[in-house]
Amino acid sequence: MTKFSRPRSWIEHRLADELEIEGESYVVELVARRGTGVSGFRVTVVFMPLAAGRSEVEATLEQAKSEAEIHQRVRELAGERERLVSLFHEAAAGGPGR
Repeated sequence: MTKFSRPRSWIEHRLADELEIEGESYVVELVARRGTGVSGFRVTVVFMPLAAGRSEVEATLEQAKSEAEIHQRVRELAGERERLVSLFHEAAAGGPGR
């Protein structure tokens, strides 16, 4: 019997376990989702607050054409504190990353 694998429609990667921005701590994940009418994946960096009372901040990135491209972005962003803080501020201000 042959086993067929389906492409995943939702991919998550942890970029930072605890990133401190402006005195608040966030868990940062890259989330890629396949969407209808979109070839490839929609890619978002999600900043989830560790403390109650703050809302999530989402920074939208350029679409990825393949899972390999998603993994490349994870390697580029993981541990890059300055880049992640910049994405956070752009998204919070409603700029290009939003």
